[in-house]
Amino acid sequence: MIALFYGVVLVLGVVLLVVTAVRVLVGGLEGGSGRPGRSGGTGGARQILEERYAAGELSTEEYQHRSRVLKEGQS
Repeated sequence: MIALFYGVVLVLGVVLLVVTAVRVLVGGLEGGSGRPGRSGGTGGARQILEERYAAGELSTEEYQHRSRVLKEGQS
């Protein structure tokens, strides 16, 4: 029973190592949210804001306020 547990842990560790190696080789670890089109900076923040507004997660007032805050942050 314990050997089975260690076998599963070993397999999961190898899978995690392979996934991490592929991520590093493809695009690095920094700024990688794992979601395409999401980058750092206000451009990424604006895109996230627009996506949340389009999905109905934000009211028009919230969207306009946050949009102004992002615009002021660029100055």
